[in-house]
Amino acid sequence: MCYVLDHRLLRHFVAVAHAGGLRAGASALNMSQPPLSRTISELEAGLGVAVFERSKSGVSLTDAGRILLEEAEDILAALDRAEARVSRMGRQARPLRVGFVSAALDAHLPDLLSRIAGKGWPAPQLIEVSSDPLAKAIARAELDLGFLHPPVDVAAGLTIAPLGEEGFCVALRKGHPLSECDSIRTSDLTKYPLVLFPKSQGPVLHAAIKGAIAPDSDLEVAAEAARSHTQLALVAAGAGIGLIGDSVGRTISYDGVVTRRWTDRPKAVALQNAILGADALMADLGYI
Repeated sequence: MCYVLDHRLLRHFVAVAHAGGLRAGASALNMSQPPLSRTISELEAGLGVAVFERSKSGVSLTDAGRILLEEAEDILAALDRAEARVSRMGRQARPLRVGFVSAALDAHLPDLLSRIAGKGWPAPQLIEVSSDPLAKAIARAELDLGFLHPPVDVAAGLTIAPLGEEGFCVALRKGHPLSECDSIRTSDLTKYPLVLFPKSQGPVLHAAIKGAIAPDSDLEVAAEAARSHTQLALVAAGAGIGLIGDSVGRTISYDGVVTRRWTDRPKAVALQNAILGADALMADLGYI
């Protein structure tokens, strides 16, 4: 008789794998431990292989378990996306959940809202989130679409569509010596500490900025913040000079901060923009 691996078993297995133990997994699933233990035993018996190694401190994945976790996460995300697509059909469709980075506010987000309205779909739920967490949330079907900055990992069943690139402008506290200038050159930026995004948020772009401003020394970063609005607040407080996307400079004003063009910005110092979502949804909205 053929063993049937259903989604219930997979969800229980993934919960235990993420929690690192049966007790914690049962708590995450809001169920008692004995039936969860039986489910895992049923799973291993059906597959004919152990997926967990047990110890007093908890459980850890075997080689087979690591393979199953990778596949199970893809399968469950695909099931969740399928459910979300079906639920959008009809007049009472669930609103799309859209994540976005600050750079999307200028043109890309308004364009998406227009496309959604043109289809007669409900207004979406909008959530500001940085690129890597956004891509992971879409892979887990916690969000439907996302405007982000590549490169990011693209899970199976998802498509990423480029939306061009943009440069950077310089954010300065009013009264800063450079605020008297109409534009800023790279040599000016070497004289003052910077307010930047965390390196982990965009290592490729961070390296390009360092290569432009401090190729032979450490980049002087006075403060880090993931979101542009927070970076502007730090600039206003006098923490340092900010480098923000051109679209943010056009759309967001902050009391006590002025922006100036970076005239000799290297081409490598640019924000890549893209939209990520399930293949079918991206096609429905005309992005692919």
